[in-house]
Amino acid sequence: MRKLLAGVATALLTVAGLTFAAPAQAASSDTVSVQEVNCHAKESVRIRQSKSTGSSALGLFPKGAGAECGGASEGGTFTACGYTNGYFWIAINYQGIKGYVALYCITRP
Repeated sequence: MRKLLAGVATALLTVAGLTFAAPAQAASSDTVSVQEVNCHAKESVRIRQSKSTGSSALGLFPKGAGAECGGASEGGTFTACGYTNGYFWIAINYQGIKGYVALYCITRP
C-alpha cells in the first residue's frame, strides 16, 4: 500500500511540476521582441500617415534599411521607385514609426 501511495504521490508531483513549468515557458516567450525585419527599402521613401502622398510624412524609410511590413492595400496614386500611377501601399513599422509606404519601394527577403 505504501508503494502504491508513493507511486501516486510521485505521479502527482510530476504532473504538478509539468503544470507549473508550462506557464513559466509561456511567460518567457512573451518577453521576446515581436518586431522582425521582413522588408527592406529599395530607395529612400517617406513614411506616410495614410495611404496618400497628400497625407503627413511621419519619417523617412532610408534605402537599405529593414522594417516590419504588413500586407498591401489600395490607396491613393503615387509616382515612386520607377512606377507611375501606382496605388498599392504597405503598412510599415520602422523604428516605432507606424505608417504606409509605396509598395513598389520595398523588397521582401
